[in-house]
Amino acid sequence: MEKNLLGLFSKLYNGNFQIISRTQSDFPDAWLQIGGNYQTDWKFKNRPLEGKPVLEIKNSTAPRAGIIQTSEASLDILKDADWQILMVLKSGMPELQAYLRIYPVRSNGEVLKPWEFSFRPGLRQEQFKQAISVGSEIRFLRLETGVLGPGDLYIYKLMAYPLAPIRMKRRVKKVKMIEPINHIQTIGEIIKPIQLAMPIPLKIPVTVQANVNADIRNLTPTRDKVQIFGSSQAPLATSICGRAQVEISGHGFQESLEDVTADQTMSSTTTRDVSALSRFSFAVYNFGTESAHVQAELSPDGVHWAGEGNQLEVSPGKLVIIIPEKFLRYTRLSYKAEGLTTLRIWVQAQN
Repeated sequence: MEKNLLGLFSKLYNGNFQIISRTQSDFPDAWLQIGGNYQTDWKFKNRPLEGKPVLEIKNSTAPRAGIIQTSEASLDILKDADWQILMVLKSGMPELQAYLRIYPVRSNGEVLKPWEFSFRPGLRQEQFKQAISVGSEIRFLRLETGVLGPGDLYIYKLMAYPLAPIRMKRRVKKVKMIEPINHIQTIGEIIKPIQLAMPIPLKIPVTVQANVNADIRNLTPTRDKVQIFGSSQAPLATSICGRAQVEISGHGFQESLEDVTADQTMSSTTTRDVSALSRFSFAVYNFGTESAHVQAELSPDGVHWAGEGNQLEVSPGKLVIIIPEKFLRYTRLSYKAEGLTTLRIWVQAQN
């Protein structure tokens, strides 16, 4: 009876992909692409004659590729503390690893570090469940799922529904009650160890004498020193004025590449989440014979976009660099040309 009712209580908007987005062509409403690179392919199949809607992710070289809820569609947990997340997945190859990320969001909009879970779906549709318990300071949950490493993943449905508190607790066997010991005449009566039902208070007077020497003078950097050791048993180095000397390691590097064909219609590249990157830039090379115009665009939610900086011209055989000065979580590049021309667009970033 419970399995038949699970879908009726799902609080996740468009988790079955029945509603098509009006702002994104061929994609379900309230969901965005995340991760991946220029070789990653997202396909949304919503044809009634071919069965239930399914979102297929083909990933070749990116570390991860998936889908994430928009901020407006985040799960409102209200006063429910315990939740069950259910996913229906299928793998296109053996040993594929899928993942689930849950971003807790406080009432003031602060997003905390995500909870991460991994699964190994089979070659047939399979249900995966993950029970979580949410603290009282959390108001929303934002879900992300996808594939880790190369492979094909088919996502059929995501659901979230509150659980009764009793389901989150293990069943505990009742312990047989032990009669308490009410009286002990002398210590000599205890011949072997016994089990006590409750502690027996013993009033034993104790006198303690000790000499304490304490230095309560003010501490100074030149006279009083503290050494901090790490796992390599080497002390933390400091300068003569007491400041820590830290060796800074090299930056991490990320790159994605996308080849597009520009025409008179304004188009845009893949949406990218740059919230974890300290700096990033676009580079555009024109392989064709027609001049093109490009402009960076920024968005707080992946739905509403605004142009950043001026629109730049890319002449045939020329390379143009675009560095956004402002910051929002999502970015993309818009492009068009008077005639058909091929553009290669790089996104390179450090973190």
